[in-house]
Amino acid sequence: MACAALSVLLVGCLGAGVAHADTAAGTTLYVDDEAAGCNDTGPGSAAEPFCQIQPAADAAVPGDTVRIAGNSTAYAPVTIRSMGTADAPISFLSAYGDGSSVIVAGGITYSGAQYVDTAGILARTAKTSAVAVVASQHITYRVASVQSTLLDATTAAIAVDGASSDISLLRLRVSDGSGPDFRSAAGARNVTLADDLFEDGGVFAAGTTGIDLAGDTFWTACGDAVGLTDGSSGSVENSVALPYGTTCTTTPAEITVDAASAPQVTVDYNAVNPSSAGTDYDWAGTAYATAQALRAATGQATHDLDQTDLTIPAAGLPVEHSALVDSGDVGAPGEPATDIDGHPRVDDPLVADTGTGHVDRGATEFQDPFTVNALDMSAGYVGVPVTATARLSNPWSDSLAGLTYTFDFADGTTVTSTTGSATHTYTQVTSSTGVQASVVVNRSDGTRVGAADHWERVEPVPDLTTTIGCGPTSPVQPDTAACGYETSLDPYSITSDRITFGDGSAALSVPTAGDPVPHTYKAPGTYTVTQTVTDSDGRTTTATAKATVGAAFVAAGPVRMLDTRNGTGAPERPVGAGGVVRLKVLGVGYVPASGVTAVTLNVTDAGATASSYVSVYPDGTARPSSSNLNFRAGQDNPNLVTVRVGGDGYVDLYNAHGKVNLIADLEGYYTTTRSGTDDLHMSGLATMAPTRVLDTRNGTGAAKGAVGPGSTTTFTLPKYARGWATVGAVLNVTVTGGTSGGYITVSCSSPTPATSTLNYRAGQTASNLAVPCVNAGKVHIYNSAGHVQLIADLQGVYTNEQAGTADDWVAPSGGPFVATAPTRFLDTRTGLGASAKPLGANGTLTVKLTKVPAGATAVLVNLTGVAPTANTHLTAYGDGALPTVSNDNLTAGQTRPVLAVVPVGADGSLRIHNALGSVDVVADLEGYYG
Repeated sequence: MACAALSVLLVGCLGAGVAHADTAAGTTLYVDDEAAGCNDTGPGSAAEPFCQIQPAADAAVPGDTVRIAGNSTAYAPVTIRSMGTADAPISFLSAYGDGSSVIVAGGITYSGAQYVDTAGILARTAKTSAVAVVASQHITYRVASVQSTLLDATTAAIAVDGASSDISLLRLRVSDGSGPDFRSAAGARNVTLADDLFEDGGVFAAGTTGIDLAGDTFWTACGDAVGLTDGSSGSVENSVALPYGTTCTTTPAEITVDAASAPQVTVDYNAVNPSSAGTDYDWAGTAYATAQALRAATGQATHDLDQTDLTIPAAGLPVEHSALVDSGDVGAPGEPATDIDGHPRVDDPLVADTGTGHVDRGATEFQDPFTVNALDMSAGYVGVPVTATARLSNPWSDSLAGLTYTFDFADGTTVTSTTGSATHTYTQVTSSTGVQASVVVNRSDGTRVGAADHWERVEPVPDLTTTIGCGPTSPVQPDTAACGYETSLDPYSITSDRITFGDGSAALSVPTAGDPVPHTYKAPGTYTVTQTVTDSDGRTTTATAKATVGAAFVAAGPVRMLDTRNGTGAPERPVGAGGVVRLKVLGVGYVPASGVTAVTLNVTDAGATASSYVSVYPDGTARPSSSNLNFRAGQDNPNLVTVRVGGDGYVDLYNAHGKVNLIADLEGYYTTTRSGTDDLHMSGLATMAPTRVLDTRNGTGAAKGAVGPGSTTTFTLPKYARGWATVGAVLNVTVTGGTSGGYITVSCSSPTPATSTLNYRAGQTASNLAVPCVNAGKVHIYNSAGHVQLIADLQGVYTNEQAGTADDWVAPSGGPFVATAPTRFLDTRTGLGASAKPLGANGTLTVKLTKVPAGATAVLVNLTGVAPTANTHLTAYGDGALPTVSNDNLTAGQTRPVLAVVPVGADGSLRIHNALGSVDVVADLEGYYG
């Protein structure tokens, strides 16, 4: 209710309360100081109005009405001496009924006037009273504002002298700078102040007979809201008095009635809340801190609100459930039928009536909060019907019967509805700012409930598009893809939205909630997921995405599963030329009996009688043409192998030439099945730029200097790779400069395991891939004999959620593994995947991974360097700058494979760099990561 705001200077709701009609015999005079033809000596007609109010006041006779135009400039002071009669009063009314502001600077004086009604005229002065009533009777001043500034302590904004009577001051907003708001002198009679708001000063009457205050609100600094003295008589009812927060040095009572006046004054139904140190009443010379105390002592204030239970809302305006609501007395002397804003008295159904007649205390009556909160509209597109709906707030549960809604769609179309909604079709595109549609809601009697608007931009119908993206749900469900989707804003309704998962399963309707759609695949691989969307206009669109599912890695070991030297896992004898060792892996050691798709073994040859190679492959399948381990007679060479498990739970190890003992240590396995504590350890690979994390030659990650025999070297992964979810690491470990032959074992525990990760000879530089578990971000390397330098290059981490953070960098979630049949995709000896020539010094091959589906993040490759012309090393990487790490360390003339996890470059390729000399390069694909 904007008209109730304290800062309002002039009543903007005048039209609701001014219904004065000219008497049959009366004449209407007009005042307009901005009219081109105004004339203070003219007839005061509509065509030739007076310029100022004073000539009209001088000319008015009983029954006349003076209409004053509201303009930007203030009118001159006016003294009204008009003499109306009871049957034919003289009226001074604001404007021509349009509610415009009329300001009189210098004030209004009634001098010897009778039967005058003034409404809607703001009186403004400085240092003098804005409204002065002198020797006048039957004066009504209403629906207006009164402003006085720079007053002294005795001069009032409204002053009534002792020769005046029957004065009504109704629905006023009164403010002053320092003096009282109202003062009447001894001898004044029959003065009514009702539904007024007094913002700064109070009301004071001395020796005034019949002064009635009803439904007023006082907002004072330190008290002195009302003072009735010197034998005054009358009443103070339904009024509210409260301070506005000023720190007070004195604490006069809010309402004072002296001993001479107390017998003739009634106070009741008030709500008085003084400053913390103030009092409610000063009655006949005795201060009463509360209305309760006054009631107990005198019987007055019977229905006043108890201060201890009273919280008066800000500015004294009632709110829902306020104690001010429906607690006043409709029969209070002088109480009007409307409030300060012209609103009627209404019953609040949410508040129990504690008064009579549903009257609220104070100047403002709390109204039905039924409002129009907003206008909701669907998006506007040319040729597509839009629906506009008025959103209502109806806490009093009013009946909606009889409401009419007028919707203006701002393109020349207006629709009237009784349902609260309307539909319209725009035919043209609007500007970038759009159009301002609106709704006006009216009751059956024509009164407006409220209005709301909505800016809407009308655009051409957009194309129907959809996007979809798929990823694994989590490492503990690596065989399940979750596909998120988003369809463009479509003005038409979607009639069909279905997803097919590319594995022959039935299409699935997309849930309307928009959550990712999960799907569990029966076999690992990369699938094409398709979403097809159709709308009610018959338009169809599709989108596809790749979903890669596979297995999660569980770091387990190292533990020895095969050693033909002592009969572990196979007979105690070397494997001959063309011989095959069948190694049972399912249900052995840490490996579950089912649900395992592949195992990772560190395979080592020992005591070979001839140069040969070993191929590791699933039992029951054809032996591949690729090799996993190449060695010379008398050498011990390890290589990490990830191999699919045959249907019977076995893997095969084939030896090509001579005799050799074979050793295999379990490093982990891949599974799609959640089992027991595996949930905590199932993980996916998160690749990262290869990084050197240990080099004892220069003190990286550990103390500088070769490590000794029987020692364990511990280093910590970088911060970004050792989050709480990191359960394993992918490390390319290298030894160099050994003083004797020996082996190292990489693990997540410091005790020495009975396994080996890398065997080396004196002076040899050798490398191997290791996938140890990680404990609190730490990795341990045990050295068996001699002194040797240790190097470790981090290729990635296995995580079971999301890796830890370092500053603003976050490692990606781990992806699933898809094991493939070993497939050769590069051989520079034959021209497969590159030119048929060795890779030269400082040369780099870029090899397109045609056997790997789009979206793969990394590949598992058995990388072999063949007969280099000089000692060298190979580095495999995805793209970007050449990392300062190595994968395969080779001596001149040596052929050596090493397993490598290599990120896939943005162009779907990997790169292989040779440091020195020239070397043939062979690469076999073992699998890929989603």
